[in-house]
Amino acid sequence: MAESGREFEGLLRLVARLRAEDGCPWDQEQTPATIKRYLLEEVYEVVDAVEQHSADHVAEELGDLIFMAIFLAQLYVEQGQFEIDQVLRRVANKMIGRHPHVFGDREVDSARQVKLNWEEIKRQERPNKPLSAALKDIPRALPALMRSHRILSRLDRTFRRPLPRDFLRSQLQESFSALLDSDIGLERSQSGAKLGKLLLLLAAFALPTETGAEEALTQTLERFCQQVEGLEDSLREKGKDWGDLSEAEERSLWENL
Repeated sequence: MAESGREFEGLLRLVARLRAEDGCPWDQEQTPATIKRYLLEEVYEVVDAVEQHSADHVAEELGDLIFMAIFLAQLYVEQGQFEIDQVLRRVANKMIGRHPHVFGDREVDSARQVKLNWEEIKRQERPNKPLSAALKDIPRALPALMRSHRILSRLDRTFRRPLPRDFLRSQLQESFSALLDSDIGLERSQSGAKLGKLLLLLAAFALPTETGAEEALTQTLERFCQQVEGLEDSLREKGKDWGDLSEAEERSLWENL
């Protein structure tokens, strides 16, 4: 633990050195607005590394993510907004407060109970927070399907009754028909609104399932890319390329998902 603390302090000094007057010109130019894109990219790279089940790759990408998080914190430290120790103390206190079954006397019997307690503690922290404000707290930078799942889950916990499945089915059918009947080329803005509604309805329809819309689409994309790779290998073995693809082979990419 002491060694980890020394390494953390060393990284803090490194970032401060890069931002110093005699440091790196690129690092000196960065602002919170410019650095947020790199921070987000590092988050996705960590997720990719986890999905590849490579511990060494995860360690590397986690290092990059921690560096970017510290870099962003340093920018605010330089502005006098807060200090690093305040950030660490704040998150530690929050986690202690959110785990009364570990640091207090509350008892739980499952991971689900832990999650329910977590949500209840959050509500108690801001008891009069309106639903609209709670929805605004969900990061806009999240992928749209993931953000949809978070928003719909919050609504589902707030409303007294779940949205009827029959109603969802009818809305899905109506929205899908309206989108197919529209002319995307001539009515791009209207078609965009119809497509957006259909995607949100699909996310709502997927809400009760274990696999959310974001995860479901990710899994389908993986299968799709594997089929493209398999078809490409088949074409290569026959001495062909994508220009030789038949109409039936093109359709097979969609029909076999």
